[in-house]
Amino acid sequence: MSEENKNNTEHNFDPTMFDPIEPVKLFDDYYFIGNKLVGIHVLKTSEGLVLFEAMDKYDVDDEFLIPGLKKLGLENEKILILFLTHGHFDHYMGADKIRLRTGCEVALSKEDAAFMLWGPDNYLDIEDLRVPRITRTIEDGEDLVFGDHTVHVILAPGHTPGCLNYSFEVHDNGQAHRVIMVGGYGVFGPGIYPGKHEYPHSVTYAVDQALTFATSCVKTWEYCKENHCDVYLNPHPHLCAMLETDEKNKARKPGEENAFVIGLEGVRKWIVERFDVCLECAQKFSDIRKEY
Repeated sequence: MSEENKNNTEHNFDPTMFDPIEPVKLFDDYYFIGNKLVGIHVLKTSEGLVLFEAMDKYDVDDEFLIPGLKKLGLENEKILILFLTHGHFDHYMGADKIRLRTGCEVALSKEDAAFMLWGPDNYLDIEDLRVPRITRTIEDGEDLVFGDHTVHVILAPGHTPGCLNYSFEVHDNGQAHRVIMVGGYGVFGPGIYPGKHEYPHSVTYAVDQALTFATSCVKTWEYCKENHCDVYLNPHPHLCAMLETDEKNKARKPGEENAFVIGLEGVRKWIVERFDVCLECAQKFSDIRKEY
């Protein structure tokens, strides 16, 4: 088990969550390669592959991506770009090795490109931390075109200062659906912090970030309404019921809807859950309501 995974095991993750799983085909042109905790999302375009996320190990390319693409029959596809959602180690550790092998760009917001450089003080003390080179910074509202697919960028701070959400079309039996991939999840502050560390920032900062995250939820929802998003994804499969949904698809009968298509209302329910947690945390982090 890698040093990173030893660290995570100490943080109450079941060690079997790090075992590789069979690649998941979510849509005709969208796949997941990884384990039960983290992974690489793969969008197949007419020009090549667009990747999202790089997992929590430097050797992800050899251990997960290369064998996963081979199982999917995508090993000869050109890798065009690797998008990161934010600057936590479990999303970027494998990026450099993928970039060096394929020559692809590695894209992130300028805010989190800086945030990553805070090193081990960035939520978890990881030995042999590998902060990748970001070759392209991307901005809120940017549309990046890759052949027949376009990736839309949404700056959604709160989980980290420059966390990103992404939106793009996928297809099921030729029918287009719009994905919203929400990059952040945890709301951090006093008493809610990874590992065995004390929260290193002020109460004021924690409340500010929780409320910022809530605002990002509203911003994301407004985008989803306007663009009719009907698929919700998170980089972590266990935070969007990916594997459970895949099991439903395995039992899918001809003519039945892809289980990952949950409609706008299904997307709203996922987003509002985080919105409510953000507001609850903003109150929990401060003792302003405590009588003295």
